[in-house]
Parts: sequence; structure tokens; C-alpha cells
Amino acid sequence: MRSKFILIFLYISIGLFINNCSVLKPLDVFDLYDSSDKIKLEGKRLDISVSLKEIEINPDASKIPIALNKAIKNENWNQKGKNNYNSPENLIIDENTELLWKKDIGDGEGKYSKIYAQPVGNKSNIYVLDAEGKLVSLNINNGNIIWEQEIFPVEESINSNIDGGLALTDDSLIISTSYGEIINLNIINGEIKWRKNIYKPVQGSPTINNSLIYQMTVNNELYVLDIMTGSELWRYSASHVSAISSGSSAPAVTNDIVVLPSNTGEIIALDSLTGSLIWNSSLVIEGAISGSLELTDIDSGPVINDGLIYASSLSGKFAALDLISGTIIWEVPIKTSNDSIVNGDSVFITSNDGRVINLIKSNGEVRWISNISDNINSNSSIPMCSTPILASDNIILTCHDSVFKINSHNGNYEKLYNLDAPSFISPIIINKHIIFYTKDAELIVYR
Repeated sequence: MRSKFILIFLYISIGLFINNCSVLKPLDVFDLYDSSDKIKLEGKRLDISVSLKEIEINPDASKIPIALNKAIKNENWNQKGKNNYNSPENLIIDENTELLWKKDIGDGEGKYSKIYAQPVGNKSNIYVLDAEGKLVSLNINNGNIIWEQEIFPVEESINSNIDGGLALTDDSLIISTSYGEIINLNIINGEIKWRKNIYKPVQGSPTINNSLIYQMTVNNELYVLDIMTGSELWRYSASHVSAISSGSSAPAVTNDIVVLPSNTGEIIALDSLTGSLIWNSSLVIEGAISGSLELTDIDSGPVINDGLIYASSLSGKFAALDLISGTIIWEVPIKTSNDSIVNGDSVFITSNDGRVINLIKSNGEVRWISNISDNINSNSSIPMCSTPILASDNIILTCHDSVFKINSHNGNYEKLYNLDAPSFISPIIINKHIIFYTKDAELIVYR
């Protein structure tokens, strides 16, 4: 009898426990759980699988012919993304390009150092930074070195460069480093004009517009400096996050608005002269399962083109936003760390898994998808390919050590040539020269 009472007591206890813990319903083998008693928690329910949704080609969109702007000759690549909009045009190169020269300019990537700085240049010279802080000026036609300058602090015995970049204007070359320094050099001889320490490691490249330097930091701040003196004019501090990725994009700037790619996954618009907040808009997917340790950085964009901003967070939302209001016009589930190319009626995106995607600019519908990853052997978790560039109506990009050319009208692609080492920095085009920079700090020029 005593055993029976003990057994009944256990049944009752288990039933009460199950009734108050819905997560244990599968254990209710005695059917003691009454579904009518289930308590629904208040709050918004989110689809946690949203980041897993796949984009698909729209059959109607695929029938619409692509219309691109006329290709132009380019004589300057002034900053990351070519200009203060992060939006290079359709640039002329010759149909058949051949190796012109290549040069090992210094130290390549190592355990503590990476190369994130895209080269800049003009019709005469190319300026490039190696992984250990050596800045080199080279003749664009033959690769001869004009001058060299060590720009990292001499007291740093072990390099830990993780970010930074270059920007070029008139006779000044601006360098930002992960040591918190922003430096102005004379492009003719490499002499330092001024050196400013903001005591915060920078993130991404500097952007120049109207004689002002716009520079982000890893603390999610934006510093604005006078290019002539290095004096700080204003700064903006966004929300701080504990974990960020390296190698972010650069701010995009018009005469009136600076668009800040925040580490929190927000696009923030500020008055370019005063730093006053105009609007902010989030590109974070609510409830999404992230494969990037919940990193939410805006590493793709912002790109400004025809009154719209194109950008993506690492959570996987790529969107077109209105420049004036920040309203999202359309969005697609594409995960990319690369800037898009926007031209004519098209947006070209390189996803982190090695696809190149063409979207209609007005509505985000997919015309074609080119899966270059089928030709790449990689087990790496980093993005497979670089930001694309539009060259004489074709898309050019690097994927590891291979250079691909993609027909912009249909997505058909071919491998052009192999580089001596992987390159994850977008190629640049100056005066019909197409220039690649590898992780081994080798500059390779075709024409």
C-alpha cells in the first residue's frame, strides 16, 4: 500500500511539473498535460529562419534587357570605392588585356597583420600600403618605385595592424591606421605634412569630400578632420558593440549628408558639416540565426547612387534606402561583405558564398545569378570573392587567386588569369590599367 501511495504522489508531482513547463510536453507519457491550459507568452513572434530564405530569379525580370551607362575613361582612383559615393562608374579597359608589370612592394599578410587598404592612384602614380606599414609610390606605367615611407609608429615592435586605408586628393595622400593615427603626406616626395593621433583604432578607409576627412573608429565613432591642418571639426558617437568584424567599408558623403555604416547594423545619416543626426535605419534581421557570432556590421556599402543608398549588414539584409528619409525602398536576403556596383538600371552584388547577382535597381527583382563558387576550391569561412568592378560592360572580380570576367547582360563567366597569390581587395582601373593587389603585397598591373 505504501508503494502505491508513493507512486501516485510521483505521478501527481510529474503532472504538475509538466503542466507548468511546456517545454517538457514530449515527456508527458501519462497524458497529464492539457493543451487547453497552455499559457501563451505576450510579445512579438519572429521567424527565426528568415536568414535562411533563398533568393530566386524572377522569370519576368530575367526578360528585361540590361541597360548600362556608357563606359568612360578614368584617370583617378581617389579612395576606397573610387569616390566619396563609394560608387565607381562603368570604366573603360581594352578588350584584350595583357600583363604589363608586377612588383613585390613589401611584407604580405601574417599572423598579426592583414592587408585591407585598397590602392589609390592617378594617371602617373599608384600608392599602396603593405602589411607592416610601408607606404610605396610607384610609376603606373612601369612599376618603378618613386619613394617609400614607413608610417607605423617606430615604438611598435610587434605589428597588429587590422584595418585602415588610403585616400588621395590634390597633392595630399591620407593614411589611417589601427594605431589611431591619421597622416597627411605629400604625394610628390612622401614627406609628412601632419600627423594626428585620435587614440582610437580606425575601422575602414578615410573618405574625403570638400577638404574634409571622414574616418570611422572601432568604437563606432566618426571623426571629421580638416585636411589642411588635421584639426578635429566634429565627431559623432554611435552605440558601442562588443564584437565587430574588421575591414569595414568607408562612409559615403555628399555635400549635405554623410552616411555612416554603423557596427550595430544601422545606417546613420548625419549633416556633413555639423554632425547633427538626420535619420537612422536598421538593416539587422530580427530573430535571424546568424552564422557570424551575431556580428551586425555594415561591411557592404554604403553606396550612394541616384538618391538611393545600397548597403547590407552581416545579418544578411541587403537594402536600397532613400537618401533623404532613410526609408527602405526594397530589400533582399543576401549576405555580403562587399560593396555593390550600381549602374544604369542594375545592381551587381557579390555574395559571401561566391555568387554574383544582378538585381533590377528600381525594385530589387533578380535578373540572373552566376555561381562562381563552382570553380573555386575553398574551405575558408571568409568571403570567397572581392567587390566587383564594372569594366567596359563586363564585371571583373577576384576569387582567391583567380580573376573572372562576367557578362553583365546574362551572367555567363570565364576565368581570365591566375594571380600569384589570393587577392580579396577589389581591383581598380586607372587610365585603362586594371590593377590587382594580393595578400602577399604584390601589385599586378594588366593593360
